Amino acid sequence: MKMKINFILGLLFTGLFLTINGLHQQKPPAQNHQANLQESEERKAKTEVVSRNTEFACKMYQDLAKRSKDKNIFFSPLSVSTSFSMLTMGAKDYTLSQLIDSLNLNKMPPKKIYQGFHYLIHSLNQPGRDLKLHLGNAVFIEKELRTHKSFLNDIRNVYEADVISMDLKDPKKAIGQINNYISKETHGEITNMVKNLDSGTSLLLINYIYFQAEWEKKFNPKDTEEDEFFLIDGRSVKVPMMYRGGKYKNGYDEELSCRILELPFKGNVTGLFILPDKGKLKNVEEGLNKDKLIQMSQSLKLSSVDVCLPKFSISGTYNMKKCLSDLGVTRIFDGSADLTRITPQKTLKVSQALHKAVLKMDEKGAEAAGGTGVETLPMTVPILFRLNHPFLLIIKDDITNSTLFMGRIMNPTSSKHLFEAA
Repeated sequence: MKMKINFILGLLFTGLFLTINGLHQQKPPAQNHQANLQESEERKAKTEVVSRNTEFACKMYQDLAKRSKDKNIFFSPLSVSTSFSMLTMGAKDYTLSQLIDSLNLNKMPPKKIYQGFHYLIHSLNQPGRDLKLHLGNAVFIEKELRTHKSFLNDIRNVYEADVISMDLKDPKKAIGQINNYISKETHGEITNMVKNLDSGTSLLLINYIYFQAEWEKKFNPKDTEEDEFFLIDGRSVKVPMMYRGGKYKNGYDEELSCRILELPFKGNVTGLFILPDKGKLKNVEEGLNKDKLIQMSQSLKLSSVDVCLPKFSISGTYNMKKCLSDLGVTRIFDGSADLTRITPQKTLKVSQALHKAVLKMDEKGAEAAGGTGVETLPMTVPILFRLNHPFLLIIKDDITNSTLFMGRIMNPTSSKHLFEAA
């Protein structure tokens, strides 16, 4: 009697965002020896990938918002899309088309997809910026699994992935090694992410994004005071509210009934805060798309603003099976996937698809960096922008125009949100 063996693939995505002080010097970037023509092609492909990723980010947010109801949301759409695009290198036929469609990469030649992601990862990981930003990938492979060398070479070359051979048949030991790797790469901020490994797991794909930055215009901790934050049900909670007056880009969107504020970080990264009018949260969330975000950013004007922003820390842990199924990805989970570009074994499937992101937003670093800067303001009454009820947050890299993180703050005092797929 023949025994059928299922080879299981796990996917883990991690994201971390911190606003703190104390950044270490990095070595200068390596010289780029690629021909100008190839670089130009990759740059164009990157622009297309970023545009597609932004639309994917909005769709993923809307799916999480529908099922998370009145909970906080925080995730890295770039982390998720990078991992699953990496998986497309091992997929064929209908499995491949499902992944491509769900990532909003349809009608884009595979060569352009991989050129775009390669250039994007390379651009994000450039040292010399006044922040820490690193997007990384790793593949943990059961040491006895037969894998195609072409797949391993491709993910190394395109996604700059670490390929690590280990004994996945010893779950306890493997979990410890994998968690140690994630903890090290996220500087100890994401720990014990992997709780268990399904029997038969033979390959894990991991993506992480680590981001550490200071406000360009720092908040002074001495100005932080306890204030009310009004929840969606009408109740209120007390939160430490940071305050700063300065010149900021801001505006109002009549169509979605929301106010918009940009708060820049050092190193060409921007926080976009979207504050819906009372009762208009659902309207804003349903209206989110790539074109609307572009329109919002282009409509903002620089003026004097008094900003009141809650100090908070949240984390989101998501089982991505349900979310990705809603977006059209089913085969990689049900055992009918064709992942034979990874291994000749035809029973490889995805058993886990976990994503964790952490957000810490505060005024730290202001005093250590030499106090709060002084800004000359025009003699006009400043606009009051008080983020004291549920709002949306988007962290964007200005150099690549990529959406690094996306979230919704429903309750700043609720530090964690765990979402398990039904």
